[in-house]
Amino acid sequence: MMQREVADRLAAIPGTRDYGLLTATTQMHARVENLFTLAPESFSPPPDVYSTVLRLDFAPRFSELDVAPAAFDTFLRTCFAQKRKTLANNLRAAGHAAASLQSLWAADIPAQARAESLSLESLAAMHRALRSTGVQEPQVQEPPQEPAAEKVEVPSEAQEEAKAHSAASGEEA
Repeated sequence: MMQREVADRLAAIPGTRDYGLLTATTQMHARVENLFTLAPESFSPPPDVYSTVLRLDFAPRFSELDVAPAAFDTFLRTCFAQKRKTLANNLRAAGHAAASLQSLWAADIPAQARAESLSLESLAAMHRALRSTGVQEPQVQEPPQEPAAEKVEVPSEAQEEAKAHSAASGEEA
């Protein structure tokens, strides 16, 4: 059971507002079925949101779609990187050459298509086409991690008082 809006995103179909990377990734790993929705009044105390019960039947589709899991997950992240960009622009931004994209573009996919409008089957076909030409999959850059901050000890009040007492008595702390 989860918030209805999240459940809607998990079970969304291509071309809808809720369809995105979360949907595609979830549906690559499991079959999602909306069972029923509960109103806030069904709970005590009532939450501010509706809740939906989902069934997730875990059955990865990687072999069915003939794609390697890690490579296809990376490809999906690339395709959905920026929601307002077209699929071609997201792939070019990830390092794919415009010429190779144009030569491999499937006839049934509009040139201005966004990843949100394509089924997993269409995305898998595009991924297989890119890999079959020997085009190396650009690596998704993880954001750089900041170095661990140096630990600076801040003396507590008790430590300050002990130092002041030792200084007054001529002892070294």
